[in-house]
Amino acid sequence: MLAASLNSYSQITLNVNGSSVKSVIHQIEKQSEYRFFYDNNLSGLSKKVNINVKDQPIDEVLNTICSQAGIAYTIKGDKQVVIHSDKADVAQQSVTKKITGIVSDEQGMPIIGANIRVKGTTVGTITDLDGKFALDVNSDVSILEISYIGYKTQNVSFKGKTDIAVVLKEDSEILDEVVVVGYGSTTKRAMVASVSSVKTEEIGDLPVSNITQGMAGRAAGLIVQGAGGGIDKTPTISIRGGGTPLVVIDGVIRNYDDFVLLSPDDIEALSVLKDASATAVYGSRAADGIIQVTTKKGKEGKPRIDYSFNYSIAQPANWAEPLDSWTRAEYANIAKRNDGLPDAFSEDRIQKMKDGSDPIQNNNTNWRDLVLREFAPQSKHQVTMTGGTDINNYYMSLGHINQGSLYENNSYNMQRTNFRLSQSSLIKTIGLKVTTTLDGYIKKTTHPYTSTSDGPYYVFSHIQNKSPLIPGVNKYGLPYNVNDNPVAEIADDAGYNNEDRKLINGNLQFEWAVPWVDGLKLRAAGNYRYAMVANKKWRKDSAKYNYDSEEPIYSAKPLFYNSTNYGHTYTLQFFANYDKTFGKHSISLLGGYEATYGFASTYWVQRENYDFPIDQINPGPESSQKNGGSEGENGRAGFIGQIKYNYNNKYFVEGSIRYDGSDNFPKNRRWGTFYSGSVGWSIADEAFMEDLVEKDVFNQLKLRASYGQVGLDNWGSDTDVFHIGRFEYS
Repeated sequence: MLAASLNSYSQITLNVNGSSVKSVIHQIEKQSEYRFFYDNNLSGLSKKVNINVKDQPIDEVLNTICSQAGIAYTIKGDKQVVIHSDKADVAQQSVTKKITGIVSDEQGMPIIGANIRVKGTTVGTITDLDGKFALDVNSDVSILEISYIGYKTQNVSFKGKTDIAVVLKEDSEILDEVVVVGYGSTTKRAMVASVSSVKTEEIGDLPVSNITQGMAGRAAGLIVQGAGGGIDKTPTISIRGGGTPLVVIDGVIRNYDDFVLLSPDDIEALSVLKDASATAVYGSRAADGIIQVTTKKGKEGKPRIDYSFNYSIAQPANWAEPLDSWTRAEYANIAKRNDGLPDAFSEDRIQKMKDGSDPIQNNNTNWRDLVLREFAPQSKHQVTMTGGTDINNYYMSLGHINQGSLYENNSYNMQRTNFRLSQSSLIKTIGLKVTTTLDGYIKKTTHPYTSTSDGPYYVFSHIQNKSPLIPGVNKYGLPYNVNDNPVAEIADDAGYNNEDRKLINGNLQFEWAVPWVDGLKLRAAGNYRYAMVANKKWRKDSAKYNYDSEEPIYSAKPLFYNSTNYGHTYTLQFFANYDKTFGKHSISLLGGYEATYGFASTYWVQRENYDFPIDQINPGPESSQKNGGSEGENGRAGFIGQIKYNYNNKYFVEGSIRYDGSDNFPKNRRWGTFYSGSVGWSIADEAFMEDLVEKDVFNQLKLRASYGQVGLDNWGSDTDVFHIGRFEYS
């Protein structure tokens, strides 16, 4: 297995069973000065090996590992080990040429520890303290791949050469990663506002039914407060302790529910805007911070289809088992005796609880076992397709989630289907890009509805608090005739509370890079959102039975309720953006106008005391009918301006202003001005900080200050006696 011998001064101690070769290599690197090089696609790296050695020479350890994994190793330079397949041995022996060189950065400083690898092979080495390297290669090899953390990888041709000099360019993608903030964008390097990014790709793999359930701990200042268990529960989200944040999706203000029900797999980037310098451009709606989302778009390349499936089961984390009825009775007697009172339960009654001779008055009912199952199942499917060319690309996704409950018959459940279509076309001759997006969802939730329960709170309350002395079912296994019986409350013949939500949102955007003015872009966008919520309630008690009977008993007559809420919102945007860099100076100017109109309508009808169990409005008595409804509309508009300047990516100045109008206020109080200003200094980019940066003490250090004003045009609750309404301001 050896192509060269190792100096065996390093003594290795290992005790591993069933660990991958890659994992064992990492342990060896921690114990020794040896560096390992390998191709991640090498199949032997994932093989499991067993090795138990103490203070053994490294060559003996590697021989044992390689023999078990069916791979080989080659020594290249001092303490450099190349792992490769057995077939690579022959190639390694045909070395006929030595290549030497030096690797430096753009300032001419040598790069220590840069990886040098023959492209397409596992043969490689690293640069020394002077940035120099030497490598033996086959005569037919002509390309080296040179890489180092923080720099862009380069492929260098050395055909006809034996000595080369390589200058690596800094890979600023991390610091120069584009972050959407407000109506424009910036980079992490140039950002002077308080903005945090959330990695949503990790949320998509979690067994959660909506994105808010997976956001806890994802960003500083983002506070997520749980809403308890149950179907599709939505935690409360706030930014730095404020109210519900404003949601912006693809540059358009959307309803908070649109964000909650957005599939994490469709999100490209998610930012949390926390301070006024970041949020002031949204004026009278930004006081509680902003969650800004950019969804995925098509990418250039061959058509690609991805499918993912996730199945999970959930159960209460800590729910103590209930006591037997006789144990409860014995503790009750102890409590009475401690107070000097007679026993609450006689020995005869306790015995009946144990032997089941009196199931009507001295039972041992475990309500939890009667009503619930051990786990609540959930399944998620997601299909995406993307592809296209440099002038036309597309992205399509379809997702479905089915969430069940702990109810034995799963009469409490939720299903949701999300879809998203996005298509972009570029007319290169005039620099016009057209993007269309269509997204939405269909969501259905149902729960049993009886005269004693219309939601999980009541069912679980009755499970927890109902006396175990009373039977849940009669001797025929049918729901026993007792009030607040959870067995009857979730029965198949009970009524229902159904909620259907439907949403469709369309967005059309034109972006024009004006050809005769370098850096000038014009953007026009229109967004239309239509949503509907239909709620149908059929309050019907299921059949209950006396202990010795199969004759059904119904506690109350049915009630029927039906409501429909629907509304639409459209938004128009017109923006001009100018970006220019001259020398070490960069400037960005943005100006625009935005207008939004919304309309909502709701109506409902109810009848009760049905003589016939038909879940429609007409069979109900007309004398019991109640009905109502309402309509509302709102409008907002704003003029936006923003300026950004930076010098040499070290010194930053930004300012924004929004003249905002909202018809939530009286006519003479509808317009207000909101502004912000901020400055920043990237100390890490100063020459006197180079040593600390090179030693990885930190890679980014920035001093910033900001001030801004934001507002809130829709706050509080009209039912709160301390609430001051908007129209009190005149």
